[in-house]
Amino acid sequence: MNTIKKVANFYIDGFKSMKLGKKLWAIVAIKIFVLFVIIKLLFFPNILQEQFKSDKARSNYILEQLTGE
Repeated sequence: MNTIKKVANFYIDGFKSMKLGKKLWAIVAIKIFVLFVIIKLLFFPNILQEQFKSDKARSNYILEQLTGE
């Protein structure tokens, strides 16, 4: 447990003393947000939710696609 505390304190102290690094991490966080949230909403719509009204219809469609029946 002592080693985990040492490692955690190492990173916490390192992030506290950063000046430029904080801005760079903010840029990285914004990019990750854009990649995973905005792009998913724009390019990957929930097709099953749009085409089928009930869970049973969705599950039947998926079962047909997986089994080829």
